[in-house]
Amino acid sequence: MSRIRFVALLVAILGTLLFFNNYFNQPETWESVNKKGLAAFQESRYAEAEKYFKKAVKLGETFPPEGYRLNFSLNQLAEIYRIQSKFAEAEQVLKQLLESYKIRFGPTHINVALTLNNLAANFRVQGEFKKSEILLKQALNILEESLGAEHPVMGNILEHYAHLLHQMNRSAEAENMKKRYQKIYSRLSMGN
Repeated sequence: MSRIRFVALLVAILGTLLFFNNYFNQPETWESVNKKGLAAFQESRYAEAEKYFKKAVKLGETFPPEGYRLNFSLNQLAEIYRIQSKFAEAEQVLKQLLESYKIRFGPTHINVALTLNNLAANFRVQGEFKKSEILLKQALNILEESLGAEHPVMGNILEHYAHLLHQMNRSAEAENMKKRYQKIYSRLSMGN
């Protein structure tokens, strides 16, 4: 076999191997990594889910900031951290998410309020009640302004606030919050 034929054969073999390698080892996409993270989460494999959501955050950062991918992945990562009692990490991620929502939607958007609620819950489980209360008040103000005092989402935040007030031994205030959220929930159950 001549040298030229040998080199041509070698190039053809290497090209074929590279093709098959690329064909069978597709690069991971945000969607595929996120799907793996969700599957691991649903099966309570939290350390594995954390790994995938960290990867999804990195991939989400490559998309335009007005997209949903990064924020979705940040939400998932914060939840994984919370479940694993990694509260400092969850706080960091929730603060990043909060800033992202403020920049993208403005400081009075419902996503800002919901993230404030999640951050408040993170502080509450750590016993940082004052920080939690400040954030819940901010969330309630945003929701009341944007959705109204009787919206179902308000009921959810009021319920969280009532639990916090009970933990802070402020039972009378907690009962007032409880009455408010129960009124909202009763309207929902009656279909009004």
